[in-house]
Amino acid sequence: MSNISDLYPSGGIGGGGLKPRFQEFLTSGTFTPSQALIDAGGLITVFLVGSGGCSGNSNEGASGGEVLEKRMYLTSTDSCIVIIGASVQGGSDGNDSEFIGGIAGGSDVIAKKGLDPDESSPSISNAALGATWGAVLSSGGHSTAGSGVNGYGAGGAGYSGGGVETGAPNSGQGAGRNRVSGSGYCLITYWE
Repeated sequence: MSNISDLYPSGGIGGGGLKPRFQEFLTSGTFTPSQALIDAGGLITVFLVGSGGCSGNSNEGASGGEVLEKRMYLTSTDSCIVIIGASVQGGSDGNDSEFIGGIAGGSDVIAKKGLDPDESSPSISNAALGATWGAVLSSGGHSTAGSGVNGYGAGGAGYSGGGVETGAPNSGQGAGRNRVSGSGYCLITYWE
């Protein structure tokens, strides 16, 4: 075999002619599975990012939002709700992002919000998956912020500790003191 078309003669998955489709959510909305998607087996992948927190503490950056990728099968064409966590500023926790797939026979997915560090609790955590922690300046030195997943959910900057100062829109990035965090994000990949 010398060509990719030898492996996938119809241009789709496994030669069955299925083509990938994408729906991106920068704000809250709904994902409505097509009958073609359900007839093709209903497989979707949900990439979901919670919004980052914003630090009110000059020594620590806020954590970024959790970054999740989940695969599931949908069984009906009922619309699924997508909630995109809003960005925050001025020493605030972020907001969860959610994909409500149980409506269509799939699963509900929640990407946790990033947190504003509390001066009395520098190791604050929301038990999120991924490298979402903010930078910290302590008596033991500096710790650099977590890098997130391909930049999504990266931690906010602390005083001379590296990290994101102001989160990019729809990145889930945490923010440094009194800046603005990145809002959440969702990308749904499906085949029909």
